[in-house]
Amino acid sequence: LATSASEKNPNFLENPEYKDWIKVSDCSQVSDGASAAVLMSERGMSRYGLKRDQAVEIAAYGNATSALNGERDFTALTTTAAAAAEAYRDAGAGPADIGIAEVHDCFSIAEIQMYEALGFAGPGRGIELAKDGTVTLTGRLPVNTGGGLMAFGHPVGATGVKQAVEIWRQMKGLARDYQVPRRPRIGVAANMGGDDRTAVVTIYRA
Repeated sequence: LATSASEKNPNFLENPEYKDWIKVSDCSQVSDGASAAVLMSERGMSRYGLKRDQAVEIAAYGNATSALNGERDFTALTTTAAAAAEAYRDAGAGPADIGIAEVHDCFSIAEIQMYEALGFAGPGRGIELAKDGTVTLTGRLPVNTGGGLMAFGHPVGATGVKQAVEIWRQMKGLARDYQVPRRPRIGVAANMGGDDRTAVVTIYRA
């Protein structure tokens, strides 16, 4: 087990600059992992002796895709914004109704862009939510309470399901030492891939 930086493990306890304005710690680490969720109707829950208060409802979801080429604004997640608009519309909810969020923070800047794509902040204003504490565990809108991709890990295919599990935990008061103070009634999970070329946004209701 390596315990210091070396040729075999050059980044151990270091945080080198990866590109201008971004360091290694600003990037999620691809990791192994698995996650699962069970989707059931109310009739199915009754059949298996489960109670309604053990589950959360998928109120709506939005799905959007975009072309891989062509001019676009690299500072905005327009595909995620389109998926969010569809999900909000079908759920009869809006950004102000959200009590908890799980967003795809493959890089630190992506989380800020997600705030804006989901309508939590205007263009260029997402960073303010991080600065003023809005998105902390005790803030008005807790985001990525389980650590997100950057802190928890990014097992790619399992990442989106893990977001759903985190929202379920918080809504049911099962998050233990990282439980948010106020149990959220409505939550949103936003997942994207291919540099925002495909996105799925899901609205959950307790």
